[in-house]
Amino acid sequence: MKTVWTIWLLACACGAAQQSAPPLERIKKQAEAARAAKQVDEAIQLYKKAVALQASWDEGWWALGTLYYELDRFDEGRTAFRRLTVIKPEVGLPWAMLGLCEYETKHYEEALQHLRRGTDLGVDQDQEISAVAHYHLALLLSRFTEYEAAMKVLSVFAQRNVNSPSYVEAMGIAALRKPLLPIEVPPADHQLVMDTGRVMYDAAALRTTEAAAEFKILVDKYPETPNIHYLYGSFLLFSDADGALGQLQKELEVSPAHVPAMVTIANEYIQRKQYKDALPYAKKAIELEPQSFPAHTVYGRVLVEGDINLQVGLTELEEARKLAPSSPQVRIALATAYTKAGRKEDAAKEREAFSKLRQQIDAKAAPGGR
Repeated sequence: MKTVWTIWLLACACGAAQQSAPPLERIKKQAEAARAAKQVDEAIQLYKKAVALQASWDEGWWALGTLYYELDRFDEGRTAFRRLTVIKPEVGLPWAMLGLCEYETKHYEEALQHLRRGTDLGVDQDQEISAVAHYHLALLLSRFTEYEAAMKVLSVFAQRNVNSPSYVEAMGIAALRKPLLPIEVPPADHQLVMDTGRVMYDAAALRTTEAAAEFKILVDKYPETPNIHYLYGSFLLFSDADGALGQLQKELEVSPAHVPAMVTIANEYIQRKQYKDALPYAKKAIELEPQSFPAHTVYGRVLVEGDINLQVGLTELEEARKLAPSSPQVRIALATAYTKAGRKEDAAKEREAFSKLRQQIDAKAAPGGR
């Protein structure tokens, strides 16, 4: 993190600081000089004196936190960055660093919360911190079963051609839907994780020719392993929908309770307007995972768009909205359902919500977006 100190000084230029007493100013200068001279222990003691005299000195807390982090003194770093998030709650870097310290101290739930907040606020002004924060965010998303979100984070690294084995491994863990950190993966599963991660990494990077060949090898090598046929089927959907359905059906033979496969099959049948074929998969998905918003969404769409049961379909879509209010897909499905039910005002509200959510997603995805 060689550029961290310079970046933080620039990021904190948010107004003139209140003039301090001369003794405090001397301590600050001495602390900065000790840090520049790599006299780390002395720098820490001086920064501690300075923030004790001026608890609102954000640059001092940042310096303390980063020094502790570089020394692997993560508990002390956690304390410093927590103080800094109170002073600068709108800045992403302190939240991200707090989350990284919490990861190292095994406070995983707090780490996920704070890494998510930090990356949402934005940490791209420091590329090194950004990479470390997003990588650990992906690891924790998988650990807490948010597999699709983890793969989305890791796909950005794949698209940037960052081919570190650590990222490939993280992708494999997420793709195989394993709620584990890398150190928790059993040695017997390591090759499976790496093989799967490589295929998914290439697919995410849009190296489709390589990924297609690798998938064939993968399903031949691991024909009875859960999630493998589901991943291949999802990959095939855009180029060979019939082949995709075949792979998804094979997944259900291997994993009869695989809800994502059921939802994907139901969605494909909706695209084909084969609502009666979609119905049993959507209904089973709800029974197996009543808290799954994709399951409620697909079941609601089948009932509404297939003219099977409009009122029950509306109820299902409203439940999906309750579970995932920020999902544009849920909002536009509800708009369609309300229109069909003659509820014009409700339909207009959902279309407006859909448009706002899409704008937010597009803005975040744009260059320079957060």
